[in-house]
Amino acid sequence: MITKKSLQNLNGLLMLSAVAKYQSKRKAAEATNSSIDTVNKYISNLEHVLGIQLVVNSARGSYLTRRAEIIVAQVENVQLMLDSIYNQYHSDNKYGGNVCVCLPLVVSASLFPFGVTAVCEEYPEIRVVSITTLGSPDYRELGADFAIVTTPPADLSRDYSLLYQKNIECSFFATEEYLRKYGEPENIAELLEKHKLVNNLQNETYIAGWKEFSQKAKNIVFSSNSSVAVDGAVRGNLGVGLMPSKGKHPQLVCLEKLKSGLQMTVYLVVSRQTKDIPRVKIVSEYYKAALDRM
Repeated sequence: MITKKSLQNLNGLLMLSAVAKYQSKRKAAEATNSSIDTVNKYISNLEHVLGIQLVVNSARGSYLTRRAEIIVAQVENVQLMLDSIYNQYHSDNKYGGNVCVCLPLVVSASLFPFGVTAVCEEYPEIRVVSITTLGSPDYRELGADFAIVTTPPADLSRDYSLLYQKNIECSFFATEEYLRKYGEPENIAELLEKHKLVNNLQNETYIAGWKEFSQKAKNIVFSSNSSVAVDGAVRGNLGVGLMPSKGKHPQLVCLEKLKSGLQMTVYLVVSRQTKDIPRVKIVSEYYKAALDRM
């Protein structure tokens, strides 16, 4: 029989799981829309019931004891059960409702020419919620149904699985006006020695070899961690920029003579809890097909 005490202990276990996730009582309180006093109350009550210490406080935050870590591993099963119940309820309208996707700006800006928007036309009751981040997104934190990331996904066995992986070829682009003024580089050596380069700082994380490549450039005129800013700088005739080869880059010229061999690897991961819901499967497959055409 469920008692008031049982409910209080369950809340304590969920609070403990939040502290484990955020390594901070303050952040756990913010995530659960509670006060720190409330977090302390539930943790303290649970420690009293179990007769063991669960959380250690330090100047750097809060961390769990070894016994608490074992308990939290079991609490995850409760959260998965709740997610399963929610998803089963929300899947009554299998082809309608929200589908949340997380992806970095550099990928988001390049996907739309490859048919992603067609899913909204074919399935008007599906609402795609696209969360775009400057860097590779924290899809677990955001609770995404699926995500496209630019760093190898870690610990997929628990809650996400890898659906697709793609190496996207990258090429150098410039405006016709820039090329009329400075000429087109005949090879990579000439590009690095004589031309102006626009640098996307995120490429050091996304693209293997870019950091070493850019260090050889004699004249990097503009750098930004935003692909939108980089695109704007190239379109503003500032210099030559590296972009996905098959992306839609109107008013830019692909410098096909320059064979750099640079690639951006992307990974499409899907939530194990929602991947089989038809609307999630439909949208994730559309994004997979779009990546495949890049």
